[in-house]
Amino acid sequence: MDPKTIALNGGIMLTVSFEPLADGTVPAPDAIKIRQIPVRDYEAGFSMVDDEPSLVGFVCGKNKAWALTLSPDSFEEALTTGREVNAKGFFTSCRRRMERIQKEQASLYGAIATLPPETVKQMMEKGLAMQNRSHSPTLSPGYVSPPVR
Repeated sequence: MDPKTIALNGGIMLTVSFEPLADGTVPAPDAIKIRQIPVRDYEAGFSMVDDEPSLVGFVCGKNKAWALTLSPDSFEEALTTGREVNAKGFFTSCRRRMERIQKEQASLYGAIATLPPETVKQMMEKGLAMQNRSHSPTLSPGYVSPPVR
């Protein structure tokens, strides 16, 4: 299908099949639209690029849990079609964003490399201390510490 037709239709229709349920029944195939992601959703979609099930759910207008029920063939077809439909929009934007992030990181690493080793060590220690503090669990009311052995 040519890009203009895809844009006019807002995506491509695809029939997907599902994995059998726990009781052995197989859900009926479903017709879904692999959508062309609108610009307003780029920010939300960027966080899903490295999580294929989330990305498949996103391009299908569904969620990750739904994508995980697809048969392997349907999952792969939805992923491939989603990448094709969004190659010149969403994924181009993702590439630009990644290039900006990489440049910013390279600049930051370059600046850190010019610092005295003792300063870098102090920064690392403070960062680790902050990280350890922010991940401490919140104790629920009535919590009793386990006995010390």
